[in-house]
Amino acid sequence: MGDIQRRANDVQEQIRGMRAEVGSPDGAVSVVLAPGGRLERLTIAPQAMRLGHERLSALITETVAKAHGAAAQQVQAAMQPLVGGTAAMDFLREQIQPPTADDGTAGPGAAPTDRGSAPPAAPQTPRQPHRGWQEEDDDFDEPGGSFLR
Repeated sequence: MGDIQRRANDVQEQIRGMRAEVGSPDGAVSVVLAPGGRLERLTIAPQAMRLGHERLSALITETVAKAHGAAAQQVQAAMQPLVGGTAAMDFLREQIQPPTADDGTAGPGAAPTDRGSAPPAAPQTPRQPHRGWQEEDDDFDEPGGSFLR
């Protein structure tokens, strides 16, 4: 196995084992994200129940966003020796960049948005299921019909 392939395998194993664990400043919420941003654990401390649903929701969102940022930094650090300074690293940074306050998302400490004043979404037309076969097209009742008997 070549040196590059061995290094790539090492980085893959390193990334698979990464976890980003972040807690809110007051300790009310903590999250653990696995590679790729999958939420592995969300812990809500008893004192969080006193925050109210809007503030708790905002605190969870903030904490997850911070964990995403930490996970992105971990992945970038792992990939740096392999693809640092290349277009591949630039692409990686673009893909895993955590949201910032100037892109329209709420940053840490932001007040929760009032979703109650937004107009309701237009109802979507239900999609018709794809019919790959019609019931009358089956030949289960005929001799020598389907082989799925």
